[in-house]
Amino acid sequence: MGYKRHDYRHKWRIERLAAEIRARVGLDQFDVLDPSLLISELDAQVFHLRELVPDDEVALRRARRIGFDGASSCHPETGEPVIILNCGKPRRRRMATLMEELAHLLLGHEPSRIALDPELGIVRRSFDQSQEHEAYDLGAALLLPKERIQRDVKERESLVLEIADAHGCSEQLVTYRIRRMRLWDRYLAYASAAS
Repeated sequence: MGYKRHDYRHKWRIERLAAEIRARVGLDQFDVLDPSLLISELDAQVFHLRELVPDDEVALRRARRIGFDGASSCHPETGEPVIILNCGKPRRRRMATLMEELAHLLLGHEPSRIALDPELGIVRRSFDQSQEHEAYDLGAALLLPKERIQRDVKERESLVLEIADAHGCSEQLVTYRIRRMRLWDRYLAYASAAS
């Protein structure tokens, strides 16, 4: 059975798994996560496209324009986990992508198909939508734990931008987590009272 984003059993399994993983790297649900903890735990290597595309400005501009945000796989010779991020995407968006790709590795997802990208000349993978949702949700839960989001909304401590700044991620990711926790209406009431 694949991951079903709107099934509460799947949602809470992801929340529990995120808490377990955070505990494994020495964090509680209120600590800010430094992704390097997970990178070390997985013994993964992270590359940006500029490190893999020849030193050719035209090729790099093309790489930045494509819809590719990132990918994770294992090095074909060493078997080490490898993550590739598109350096052309905004830094805060790359944080969400990094977390999603780390989640793919933590969940043991297998790339569904590997193929050579004709524009870049590098190997890319196709994807399974269910796995993508599961990895995105786990990555988001690792970075923005349920308890932290609940506290920030309940105590009226932070606006979306402040939460995003604290975690180095986009406002869209914070908004997604607040909505996922079904706290959006409460958040809007607090935010409007604060202004």
